Formats: sequence, C-alpha cells, structure tokens
Amino acid sequence: MNKKKTLMWSLSLITIGVSTLIISGSNIMGAELPDTLTKTLGIAELTALPFLVYSTQKILWNEKGEK
Repeated sequence: MNKKKTLMWSLSLITIGVSTLIISGSNIMGAELPDTLTKTLGIAELTALPFLVYSTQKILWNEKGEK
C-alpha cells in the first residue's frame, strides 16, 4: 500500500471520528456546544469525507490489482 494514501485515509478517518464523538457526546450528556464549534466540526467532517472516499477507493483498487 502507498504510505501517502494510507496516511490520508487515517487522518481523514480520525478527523471524522473525533468530530462525531465530540458532537454526539455533547448531545448525549445534554451539554450544548457553541454554535461556531458545532459548525466548525461539521465543516471539518464534510471536508474530510471526500479524502476518505478517495483514499479508500485507491487503497481497495490497489489491493485488487495486486492479487
């Protein structure tokens, strides 16, 4: 596997995971996050999503071609 694609996949997955945990964790606890923080985390998730899709697709296609 290409290290660059693996790093991009890992960072985008971590970004989406941490943002989701913060937003959902605050909702479960009943704490309200500031509106700007919620929007910033949402934008970070939406920005990381295409990178996650692209890197996942490239990693899977490379593995398929190697077999």
